[in-house]
Amino acid sequence: MSFSTKLADSFGKVIDSTPYTAVDPIVKINYIAKGNNVIFGGHGVGQSPHNLIYIGKIFEGAQAKSYLGADAWVNVSFPHVIYVSGTRGSGKSFDLGVLVEGLSSLTNPSNVSIDVEPVSTVLIDMQSQFWTLRYAPRHDVEQNKGQLDALKEWNIQPNSLSNCVIYVPEGGQGFLGDEKTLQIRPRDVPHEDWCRLLGQQIYSPQGHVLGETLRYLSDQAFSIEDMLNYIGNARNFPNIPDASRNAIHYRLLEYNESKLFHKDGLDISDLLKPGQCSVLMLRDLRDEDKSLVTALIARKLFTVMGEYHRQKKVADFFKQPSKVMDVPSKVWLLIDEAHVVAPKDVDSPARDALVEYVKRGRDAGLSLVLATQQPSAVDDRILSQVNLSFNHRLAFQTDIAAAVARVPTKPLSCLKVSGTQLNDFSDMLRLLESGECFLGDHSTSRTVMVKIRPRITAHGGYSPV
Repeated sequence: MSFSTKLADSFGKVIDSTPYTAVDPIVKINYIAKGNNVIFGGHGVGQSPHNLIYIGKIFEGAQAKSYLGADAWVNVSFPHVIYVSGTRGSGKSFDLGVLVEGLSSLTNPSNVSIDVEPVSTVLIDMQSQFWTLRYAPRHDVEQNKGQLDALKEWNIQPNSLSNCVIYVPEGGQGFLGDEKTLQIRPRDVPHEDWCRLLGQQIYSPQGHVLGETLRYLSDQAFSIEDMLNYIGNARNFPNIPDASRNAIHYRLLEYNESKLFHKDGLDISDLLKPGQCSVLMLRDLRDEDKSLVTALIARKLFTVMGEYHRQKKVADFFKQPSKVMDVPSKVWLLIDEAHVVAPKDVDSPARDALVEYVKRGRDAGLSLVLATQQPSAVDDRILSQVNLSFNHRLAFQTDIAAAVARVPTKPLSCLKVSGTQLNDFSDMLRLLESGECFLGDHSTSRTVMVKIRPRITAHGGYSPV
């Protein structure tokens, strides 16, 4: 498929005017004149466009050359670290759905992607709202009517994900009837994460108890009960006070009762299916447990995909028959409300795991998307690797400053809004309506205002009335 100039193939002409006029000229942008398209996240698409997902339309006029109404795409040929920020209701979670729709296998052919190589997507769903990706918007659902009208206006057909697997923690609220149970294998949690989870120092008597227990059980598929039995035997720790063992024992009892852990829990290979989207609905978990699940997923993806690409590079270099694992070459991990699992000022299992993921994950074909309503609360080491940003409406200056600091290009410096001139990017962000955002990437000389397209799957993030 390639860009078309035929009216029948184009998206609807939904934007022919805007209240926003950018004064700063765009010195550099990846613009494809055929079909009027702008590509973010890459340096070009060549003669045969591919690995492109459609995200919306340019929504700014300009005193110089204007790209108003041009179709906006993201090039997903390369691993990305994408940062989505915005207040509640501004459209940040909506963006996650738009990205997943473009990356995943759909029930029916759609114009929201161009020859995208099948990848696996894993969505950490803090509010348990993305189960609707499995369904097209329905005419008999009142909240979907506006979405269906918008899709018609944009000349986009409703659709659904053809392979969307929903995971719910043991004891969580499942309502679809075919959700899979999300449980963690204790052997997949490293010593330092056990210490974080149980509130213990690694180099302490309690940390020693945990370390010795994990070493003793390391050659088997063990359960929390196995850990409790080993820790409960004082002969295994002749030089450790009973109080230290008991401190670990009581905390582990809580987790044994929670059913979050099981010796035959989640196998990461179940998530690595080409075109599959795995949604982990974590709303019913405590924040520290959400962080643990996120850390486990990130570490396992990094390990498995790193080994896959190592084997593939060796086979390709020596022209050997491929004996690599049957997994997609790229994986996207998307995290909603990222400040919950990777906070700046609180130690958590996911922080270090995500730092390693973004700093070393490119060679493993790993992309990360972080969405948050509190940019100032997210760990800076993770955000230092951002190469594409979606900035929606923000209100508080601390959050605005944190979000702008991670924009990977120059923020717009002068914008006219219905005759009023704004010279502060903070004020521009505060004025944005829902679904409007500034996109920034390394290949564009400044941020560009974009109106995000409507979702093709049912949107589950609408507000109750």
